[in-house]
Amino acid sequence: MDRELLKKRIDAAVEELGDELVEFAQGFFRIPTQNPPGNNYWECVRYVGRMMEKLGMRVEYVEVPEDRLAELAPHGEGLPRISVIGTYPGAEARPNIHFTGHYDVVPEGDGWSYPPYGAEIHDGKIYARGSSDQKSGVVSELFALYALQKAGIKLRGTYIASTTPDEETGGQAGVGYLVEQGYLNRENTDYCVVTECLNVDNICIGHRGTLWFEIQLTGRQCHGAMPAEGINAAEHMRLLLNAIDEKIQTLPEMNRVSELPIDPPTSRRTTLANTYVHVGEKVNTVPGFARVGFDWRITPEYTVEWAKEKLFGVLEELKATVPDFKYEYVEFGRMDPTLVPKDTPVVKAFQQAGKDYLGEVPEFSLSPGMDDQRYIVHQGGLEQCIVYGPGPLYIAHKADEFVPIEDMKTSAKIMALAACDLLGVVE
Repeated sequence: MDRELLKKRIDAAVEELGDELVEFAQGFFRIPTQNPPGNNYWECVRYVGRMMEKLGMRVEYVEVPEDRLAELAPHGEGLPRISVIGTYPGAEARPNIHFTGHYDVVPEGDGWSYPPYGAEIHDGKIYARGSSDQKSGVVSELFALYALQKAGIKLRGTYIASTTPDEETGGQAGVGYLVEQGYLNRENTDYCVVTECLNVDNICIGHRGTLWFEIQLTGRQCHGAMPAEGINAAEHMRLLLNAIDEKIQTLPEMNRVSELPIDPPTSRRTTLANTYVHVGEKVNTVPGFARVGFDWRITPEYTVEWAKEKLFGVLEELKATVPDFKYEYVEFGRMDPTLVPKDTPVVKAFQQAGKDYLGEVPEFSLSPGMDDQRYIVHQGGLEQCIVYGPGPLYIAHKADEFVPIEDMKTSAKIMALAACDLLGVVE
């Protein structure tokens, strides 16, 4: 089929489905799936599953076994973790493309001008927690297929869409579990698109690495009037924070600006943020215990092992030079940076489809944080994996989060046309 005709038919089909897209999105956004702890997950996946069934997809619900919830969702309070996968067979089983996005959202927080789960429309935008990050991507991946059906375009290959939990707390029980269980890897998947909120005009080819950890400092509690009788954990925490500032934050590697297009540009350095301190209970008591947390984000020029080597160098020096300095390192999460090539077929297909509907080739970007792409690339071994979705990155996790309706529609058009290029069309 002529490409220009494909483009026009997809465009017309998405526009005709516009009201239904908005109605589905509002219903989806109104389900409060805050994580932690992981509320209303079954309600949410069934809502998506019903749409998949309407599109004629073969639907499978994949639930994490109860005996693994503590391992894979340690902050989930034992609540269920479920993914839903919809498969729409083409004329042939392969090639296939798997679109996947997460449905869990961060807690709503304060400062909203609109009800955080009201999904109200103002100036062409739907306001709701999770609208940008990243339920809108799931809307677009489903309506891309819907548009192809409405336009009478039959794919030669197979179209797969899924939505998963727990990306906001690491993704182990979501995409991580799907990869572990063999649902998504290089043996059974040709192309994958993670529909995260990296902006409608960007193709994301990777993300910074992450090291989440806490340092626990043990001293000895005593009366504040007799501090020499104890070991002050607050003082040891101060020494640790000062040492990190002096010996890690000043490293040349920490101040090197990456040449990669990490978005926003302020994240083009390796960053180490002190995210919490817990110490002391009473003004007249010297604390015997302190905890301090860190979020270390690492550009693709470096590795997690490099970061840990620098950290333990500081910790061991303090242990050797400060009397009674006792520490324990607790790691919550780690992942080396992810970076895929710019010249793969999946990248080229989205570049061309983006140019067709946006008028210019989408720019490349890397995410400042980590996302589910890492499981697919590192554990699943699938290089043909990009991140592309409609949500605006800058509004993620903030009050008054929103997604422009037009961006969801445009993203659906780009996904549909790229799928035609990658899977082929039956004439």
